[in-house]
Amino acid sequence: MKGTFFRYVFREMLIYFAVCFLFFFLIFFVNQILYMAEDILSKKAPLGDVALLMFYSLPAIIATSAPFAALVGTLMGIGRIVSDRELIAANALGIPLRSVFLPVLLAGALISIGSFFTNDILLPAGTIRFSKLYRSILTSTPALELEANSIKKNQKAIVVTGGITDRAMDGLLVIDSTGSGERRFIAAPKATIRESNDPAVLMSLDMETPQIVSLDRKNRADYDVISAESISYQMLMKQVAPNYSASITPREMSSRDLLGELIKKKKEGNGREINLYRMEFNKKFSIPFGAFFFVILAFPLGLSAKTNGQSVGFILGLIIAVLYWAMLIGGQTLSTRVGFDGAVMMWLPNAVILFFGVAILGRRAMR
Repeated sequence: MKGTFFRYVFREMLIYFAVCFLFFFLIFFVNQILYMAEDILSKKAPLGDVALLMFYSLPAIIATSAPFAALVGTLMGIGRIVSDRELIAANALGIPLRSVFLPVLLAGALISIGSFFTNDILLPAGTIRFSKLYRSILTSTPALELEANSIKKNQKAIVVTGGITDRAMDGLLVIDSTGSGERRFIAAPKATIRESNDPAVLMSLDMETPQIVSLDRKNRADYDVISAESISYQMLMKQVAPNYSASITPREMSSRDLLGELIKKKKEGNGREINLYRMEFNKKFSIPFGAFFFVILAFPLGLSAKTNGQSVGFILGLIIAVLYWAMLIGGQTLSTRVGFDGAVMMWLPNAVILFFGVAILGRRAMR
């Protein structure tokens, strides 16, 4: 009897997890589609490349959806069992509460392991391919960053373009600053957009017969005027895509690679980078295994449902998910900008969930 009920609860948890996973997956997927539509699709990028970008984004969506699906799915599943009086029937047959709790824990553990696999293996691979393809799209489709007769502002410069036919421009003005802080104006009647072999360079703008005016900000009467036959102005990837890096970032590493890099950083003694790598390394574990901590909290909360257990569980789950996400993002911000311990910040949300879960579960066991 206990084994039958164990399998029944376990199956119910997986069914509710699948339904909630689909819900969260669709939300994050639609959000990604809207981002793509604004950033790439609206500028007529090839649909095949956009579809590949969406595919490479799937591991991140899956890794994010799974823990929250475990939370809401457990709340809804246990709430439904309680509302339908199945728990009372099980108690009448001599089935203890732990026979309900154990399959829930097992489901949470399996979800955490699957989420960790996605987060540790598929996510880095997908992120690397996403970055490479995104750069390839930007360099092969100039309209993504340079539109005809428009003004484009990035972190370092303002680019004013004339008409664009294929890769030829009939007018170009670039306003930027030199390394010494001087304001510089570069104007050319013609320019050609060329690809770059350097992964850190988005594109090169080859200008014909440019005129360059350099102004000293401290002394406005001091300026230089330069004429040239041609110059090549390079637009860096980090100027137009601040999150892009030509090198492999911690997000693109597995936990094993991160641990190796963390050991190297400790030897180098750079405290800021050490904390960043500590945060990313611990995030590889804290987010996936958040599903296990979620079910510990969701189980006693689900037992409290009297009527409409599924509806109450769904609403309560969304509230908890928002609060958890806020703690996670807040901790990440405090770690990167203020210098709080990255490991502590990444595990703090799980610790809070575990504390309340054990406290509520302990109160119920004492009744």
